[in-house]
Amino acid sequence: MKRTYIYCLTALTLGMTACENYFDEKYLDNGHSQLTDVRKSMTYTLTVDDVNAIGKQRTFKNGDTIPSVYEQKALSLCTETDSTAYTEWKKIASLHAFTEDASADIYVPMFMAQKFPYLDAGTMCNVTYPLYEGKSERVEPFKYVTPYTLTEDDYRAIWNGRGASYISTDKEAALAEFLTTAFPLAATGKIIALTYNFQEENPDTIIPFLPYACSVGQLLEAKEKEEHQLSGIVGTVRSTIYGRFYLVDGSDSIYVYGLNDEDGNRVWKDKGIKSGDEITIKGNFSEESGEPQFINAVYLSHSTPAPAPRRAKAKAAAVQKGPKTVLYQLTDSAWVVYANDRLKAAVALQPDLYEQMGTNVVADPATVIGDWLRRTYLYPQEKEIYLVAYNTSSGYSADEWTFDGTDFVMNTGYVEDVMSFVLNDTWVANISTYYTTPFVGDGPADFTLQTVALDGLNYLWRYQALYGMTASAYVSGTNHPVEGWLVSPKIRLKKSEHPELTFFHAVRYGDPVNNLNWLKVKVTNNYTGDVTTTEWKHLEFPDSIPAGTDFKFLNVGHFDLSEYNNETIVIGFEYNTTAGPIQSMPTWEIQDLLVAEKEEVDAFIKAGNEKRGIN
Repeated sequence: MKRTYIYCLTALTLGMTACENYFDEKYLDNGHSQLTDVRKSMTYTLTVDDVNAIGKQRTFKNGDTIPSVYEQKALSLCTETDSTAYTEWKKIASLHAFTEDASADIYVPMFMAQKFPYLDAGTMCNVTYPLYEGKSERVEPFKYVTPYTLTEDDYRAIWNGRGASYISTDKEAALAEFLTTAFPLAATGKIIALTYNFQEENPDTIIPFLPYACSVGQLLEAKEKEEHQLSGIVGTVRSTIYGRFYLVDGSDSIYVYGLNDEDGNRVWKDKGIKSGDEITIKGNFSEESGEPQFINAVYLSHSTPAPAPRRAKAKAAAVQKGPKTVLYQLTDSAWVVYANDRLKAAVALQPDLYEQMGTNVVADPATVIGDWLRRTYLYPQEKEIYLVAYNTSSGYSADEWTFDGTDFVMNTGYVEDVMSFVLNDTWVANISTYYTTPFVGDGPADFTLQTVALDGLNYLWRYQALYGMTASAYVSGTNHPVEGWLVSPKIRLKKSEHPELTFFHAVRYGDPVNNLNWLKVKVTNNYTGDVTTTEWKHLEFPDSIPAGTDFKFLNVGHFDLSEYNNETIVIGFEYNTTAGPIQSMPTWEIQDLLVAEKEEVDAFIKAGNEKRGIN
């Protein structure tokens, strides 16, 4: 059975020992070579306190507010007619994150100068920080949703006076026309969260009577004062002279105030009516006495069936019904049920869930709606997006959830971003460099190792200070079938145009054919946290890999990453000798890795070749 081992390598980047590094002084624009405190693969993650400090004004006890260096920077970017830079800087404190307009490249250099005043020119640091990109543009219109619940007058208008106080499946088609009449001034794009009582079957299907015929329950619900025809069982009798009794229909009943014939004469005993008879009458609904009544009742017919079958029939005729909320949007031509091609589903949270919660608002959407999605959509597919609109204490809102293959993840608008900074005379952002690490002399940075098959070995990949990250399946004179991965952190190709990956590597032993099958570079934009469940794309080596005759380090060439522009990627180095005959196993050594724009990669390769004496 294949067993999986995951090892996390702690970054050794914040150690305080002074060091020189292999990075070319010319490439770093650093002319001195004396012993200095230079970090070439330093990493730092901004804490919440760090971000809040960058976005906060500095106030002294006497009440005077003295601008911090960050506020001064924001003010310096403003003009007499444009204060956008200052407005955006203030958002850092409220969002606890940077934005595209108040970006890390503007303010982090000042933070680095304050945090690490002892570091020397030539230091390079990958800084991880929170970035607020905003929620999906599909969510934005839901800030202005109008919730609307159909009234009794609305039902009457939709049914043309029929009296049903619900919408059937067939009648839902009429809701678009109703919205056109109800919201004549709505602008294109307007969204309505329409709530109504729903029932699958039409009234004619349930009660096949004459026009205005309805059940006692429907009459009590609609309370319409027009003439209706009712059928039911004679219940408790109050007067055998005037024909005053309760008409019972299943669990519903209404008091009938007097019963006449077509000529206006009182009827009861002369018709042989008694309690338990099934009777059909017509008349009007009234609540004038405080109790629902059926007045002006006219006798039509009756029979004396066994009461039990009638009760059974009444129960069998019942249909499922309940409140329902549907999202409608006004297009150029008409109201339609809201939809978007990129969404698997776009729905409103249903009234029954609010009833279960005992509140009409959602205070914790990540938990409440996440649980609801798991119960509602039992077989989601990976990368499917679900939009759910819901009511909050400040009005309607909406959010999107993406199924990541394991669970529904709320798209909050926040991402974890990484930017490279270099210290020359001052700290500056290297915005065309997305990730870099030398490995040699500075540790494995924030790469992780995952070993899938060890075949009895203690490890496969390891860090060696003189050679970088190394892997070999040849130990103590034996070749082993193994599978192990060296996995990068998340690398966000922010505003990238022509991003590329390059590195220097040495390959010793093995043979050129098998080495190409065993040593692979892969990339993904949807890393699951486990190499065995991630969908990877294999990147073919741009140049032929070393022949395996020596440990000479050569540049691998240019891996084009342009198809992942503005996406977040993870790079994986796979050493896998589990397939094929067990022959001489290679040793693979990697150092000097860079993900950057093409021009940066060209300069990086040139500097690395010059350092190694390669033409």
